[in-house]
Amino acid sequence: MTLSEKLRAVKELTLALGEKKKRRHRNSPALWATEMGLLLDADGEPTKPDPWQVVMLDSPQSRICLNIHRQGGKSTMSSLICLHKALFKPGSLSLIVAPALRQSQENFRKIKDIIELLPGGYCPEFDESTKLSLRFANGSRILSLPGGNEGKTIRGFSRPDVIVEDEAAQCSDELHAAILPMMLTNPACKFILCSTPFGQRGHFYKIMTDGGHEWLKQTLKASDNPRISRAFLAEQRNSPLGPWYYQQEYECEFIAGETQLISHESILKAMDSGITTIEI
Repeated sequence: MTLSEKLRAVKELTLALGEKKKRRHRNSPALWATEMGLLLDADGEPTKPDPWQVVMLDSPQSRICLNIHRQGGKSTMSSLICLHKALFKPGSLSLIVAPALRQSQENFRKIKDIIELLPGGYCPEFDESTKLSLRFANGSRILSLPGGNEGKTIRGFSRPDVIVEDEAAQCSDELHAAILPMMLTNPACKFILCSTPFGQRGHFYKIMTDGGHEWLKQTLKASDNPRISRAFLAEQRNSPLGPWYYQQEYECEFIAGETQLISHESILKAMDSGITTIEI
């Protein structure tokens, strides 16, 4: 074999290995994020995803509801899903919806931070980049949208491939209702709700407590997360905001409001479908 033939064979082998790696990454967002070094620990060093993150990233289910403690990584995981879809499905559309502009800007910053972690040769080219939108050279788009209370600003988008409803417990039911028709012509759209609880109210609470088998529902309490300081949690338990604050923000419990005399849980326990209804 001549030198030129050897070089050609090496090039063909390199291309074949590259295509094999690309297929593996296309089929597993968790593997892609790990091997690309897109997940960092507290010291800024590459780390592996936690078990719940692997399940969420690689889940084939199109409906996902994340009840995760504050700073638990739920927004970062959702951003990874959007970026993975944009890179591996040309022409895709991903929408990140939040109640307020500030949250939309923060979500979009996470996307850009992840892109900057991509190694040389993997960073995508852009046709357009603004404060709240990215248009990739392959035709894919990621948009971060402030939805407000009624969702009027997000209407008009059709056939998205991914929708993330961030801080879903804080999103109004009207905003949630404005999102649902977008999936009418693409029911396979991956729809992700991510939040910490905000009382026993709203669609996020109802889906987490009563949602059907079509939903992948994940809960991560701060006390179950080895990355969280035990000393910090002990401090927060004695917060002047009261025990309900700790239970809701860090232990992911749906707590009735302080002004609510009877909790929703107590009402449900008091109901007995076996009692005969008396018609008057």
